[in-house]
Amino acid sequence: MRLYWEIAVRSFRRATVYRSAYIAGLLTNAFFGAVMSFVFLAVYEAGGVVSGYNAVDAVSYVWLAQALISVGGGWIFWEVAENIRSGDVVSDLARPWSFYGYWLSRTLGERVFNLLVRGSLTYLIGVLYFRAYLPGPAELAGFTVAITLAMLVSFAYSFLVNLAAFWLMDVVGIGSIASLVMGFFSGFLLPLAFFPPWLASVAAALPFQAIVSVPAEIFLGKLQGQLLLDALLLQSFWAAVMTGLALLVLRAAVRKVVVQGG
Repeated sequence: MRLYWEIAVRSFRRATVYRSAYIAGLLTNAFFGAVMSFVFLAVYEAGGVVSGYNAVDAVSYVWLAQALISVGGGWIFWEVAENIRSGDVVSDLARPWSFYGYWLSRTLGERVFNLLVRGSLTYLIGVLYFRAYLPGPAELAGFTVAITLAMLVSFAYSFLVNLAAFWLMDVVGIGSIASLVMGFFSGFLLPLAFFPPWLASVAAALPFQAIVSVPAEIFLGKLQGQLLLDALLLQSFWAAVMTGLALLVLRAAVRKVVVQGG
């Protein structure tokens, strides 16, 4: 465990170097957050509640979703696929560590930094300019657990998509589809509470809700008591399932490793 902890720490430190990238990402998140907030404010101009969300809830959800981009809420990382295509995977697999554990530690270290810096600053803009919701200590505690589980589910899904590089020459196509599916059914693009019943049932049967929707609803105080416990158990279930599936596919992939170019 010490090895993976050190990998995560070094990944966290390395992330602090790319300041320009984080500023650019922050400005992008702020732009889309503002545009979507104005849309929701226009929808709620007459007042009222939609699917349990009032105007403050909807705007807060928008900014939280933008903040969660920084921890894999709306995108898939491609480092593993690049590692496979370059052939570096051969040396990584030969080292005395878990290939999955190495990439998980490296990714978590970077995403924790993203959450603390880019994510928190993104949401702060929503608080300052759109009066986004500020959670209490209990909600923050639940959110901390939820976002940890969300990162495990998000990483496992991204890792699975990246493993397609073992069999495909180009994973851009499948990656685009995978990103779209995750973005839609995770609740990143729109709260799942706004989905029609039949589509909400589909989303409820998929693991993606554990990435954005569940942490967001806990943060906003929509899930408390037994509902909160059930939500965390659901996240834990999907974290275990997705991790297990990723390890099974990895085991099948490394049985025959082909390095392009010899």
